[in-house]
Amino acid sequence: MAPRALLAAGAVTAALVAGCTSTVEPGGGESFSAATLPTLDAPSVSPPPRPDVRRTMSAAATLTTFEAPLDACRGPVAIDVGEAGRPLLVSEHDYCGGAAWIPGLGRGDVVELDGPGVDAGLYRVDVVDRHQRRDVFVRDLRPSADVVLQTCVSQTQLVLVALTKVPGQDV
Repeated sequence: MAPRALLAAGAVTAALVAGCTSTVEPGGGESFSAATLPTLDAPSVSPPPRPDVRRTMSAAATLTTFEAPLDACRGPVAIDVGEAGRPLLVSEHDYCGGAAWIPGLGRGDVVELDGPGVDAGLYRVDVVDRHQRRDVFVRDLRPSADVVLQTCVSQTQLVLVALTKVPGQDV
């Protein structure tokens, strides 16, 4: 670097340092260090819950059209039961993978759902019920739930898992 450039850079640095070490008190003689600013409390925002299980629907169906996509074994199927006030039914055959994830859920677990026919987001498990396979009908689906998961767990029993959407946690 040329001597003039070094001299100019040194002068700029000296001016900056001199500006920082001024003996003039800001604000009419008050010490800057004595000034206080109001503190703001940060809103307490809890992080979104982590899903224990994630599933993507393979298809959306109705009570009259669900058999083919369910039997295709490509994943869970979102079934609109067609009755006002009833939750969405998400079903997967036990031998197609449903038994690997639905019966293991417990109250408080979080499930992330997306894909055709489902309102994508996080859902919390409220209730896990076991029933005789032939004794369950659409009227048995808990109307207070947003989604009910269903799979068989044996030749004679199935499990229904009631889910409620976690507010503000759409994916």
